[in-house]
Amino acid sequence: MDQIPVVLSLYYEGGASQQEICSRLLRNKASVNRTVSFLLNKDIVRVMQDLVDKRKTWIELTDAGKKLAGQAHAILEKYNVSLSSVLTKEESNQFHNLMLKLINPATST
Repeated sequence: MDQIPVVLSLYYEGGASQQEICSRLLRNKASVNRTVSFLLNKDIVRVMQDLVDKRKTWIELTDAGKKLAGQAHAILEKYNVSLSSVLTKEESNQFHNLMLKLINPATST
């Protein structure tokens, strides 16, 4: 399950450096490094050296990774539609605002 946020992040952003993934997902570098290594071994991502700064790497999804991420995105969308179908518009807005309130303290550190 640690891999899904990384795969979806790369899918939505079109690629990223490891540092960007760490920052975006609020995960430490070792955790992201393990995940990227696993995904690389499964041919889900490719890792390329940055042309400007040789210390950096750029990570992007392979075609297989894009297909997998597209499937995960579709499942999440179905789940979202299913959950939101039981809420009124007002409840949906209230839920959205509460989620933002809970997320903001976690992401502002």
